[in-house]
Amino acid sequence: MIQIEEARAIIAAKTQRREIIQVPLKEAHGYVLACDVLADDDYPSADRSMMDGYAIAEDQNAGRLRVIGELAASDAPSQALGSGEAMRIFTGAIVPKGTGKVVMQELCERDGDFVNIPDIPPATYIRKKAAEAAKDQIVLAAGAYLGAAEMAILAQVGCSEPCVFAKPRIRQIATGDELVPHHVTPQVGQIRDTNSLLLTGLVQQMGLSLDSEMLADDPAAMGAALKGDWDVFLISGGASVGDHDHGANVLRELGFEIHFHQVNLRPGKPLTFASRGRQIAFVIPGNPVSHFVCYHVAIRLALETMMGISPQWEFLNLEIENAEILKPNDRDTFWPAFVRGKNGQLIAAPQRWSSSGDSFSLSKTNALIRVSHGQALRSLWLT
Repeated sequence: MIQIEEARAIIAAKTQRREIIQVPLKEAHGYVLACDVLADDDYPSADRSMMDGYAIAEDQNAGRLRVIGELAASDAPSQALGSGEAMRIFTGAIVPKGTGKVVMQELCERDGDFVNIPDIPPATYIRKKAAEAAKDQIVLAAGAYLGAAEMAILAQVGCSEPCVFAKPRIRQIATGDELVPHHVTPQVGQIRDTNSLLLTGLVQQMGLSLDSEMLADDPAAMGAALKGDWDVFLISGGASVGDHDHGANVLRELGFEIHFHQVNLRPGKPLTFASRGRQIAFVIPGNPVSHFVCYHVAIRLALETMMGISPQWEFLNLEIENAEILKPNDRDTFWPAFVRGKNGQLIAAPQRWSSSGDSFSLSKTNALIRVSHGQALRSLWLT
């Protein structure tokens, strides 16, 4: 049995990044950039107004000014401002030469061809050229996950086909003679397959998808299901040492090297990790809480590495509510928890779970509390 940090180091060492591809921008959400993206121009490309109002010269005093024109966001100024002059201007418009500031329209009183400005505030309300990004400046660095904001940035700089790491292709099989699909009423000795949908939801949070199949405890069928050009195989169940636990043996027969098969982890001790070239495989103990913990402790690390993400393994010291329910064990326990705001502070509340088969305890879980043997370590890792 190896320690958690050692297991993670092995996973990172044996997992390879996917190849670099280009994808259309509309399809890029959920990918990770493989190279830096540079600004194709200055942003803003010129000094622009931040307000609807009147552009005036920098040394202009309050008083009555002649309005010599109007500028909308799409207009290019054709004349400069002179002494005693103002220009009606709208948000986003390029300010004319000679402009020192924009006075918001709420402070002005229009009178025909003139505008009365009783007071001039100190703020300029001008977005300066290149204030946000200069041409050829890196606006998104390699390794950036492309979420909604990053997609908008790519659109702004005209990056229509970003270079990204290909997403890992994931194949999952749920094993067990006792399993039935979720829409079937279980008979005596049967249970519904929950792990397939649990893993589907977890990888979807990373912008990924998986191909899933349910199988009986049949080594030949498992071997056939684990063939193909997949990057990651996830075997749900069959991780322990019972007569019906075939996961590790099937992988060996397929040419995989087993790197570890037990981790100092609760729940999830009989976790197996194996590799064959660029392909990797996990055999996950069958209970749903074990699946949830093994995913966040181990499997997510592999997926992030393949996607080009620098994995984060960060613990936060938060106040623990109802800490008395955290029971130490001779293994490192990763306890499902719910983090919320309370009185201006983040509070972590451990979930009550009766066993690693208690899927109801995972509702609202957004964190794991690490409880280490022999010490009062209650740091928290947000999932």
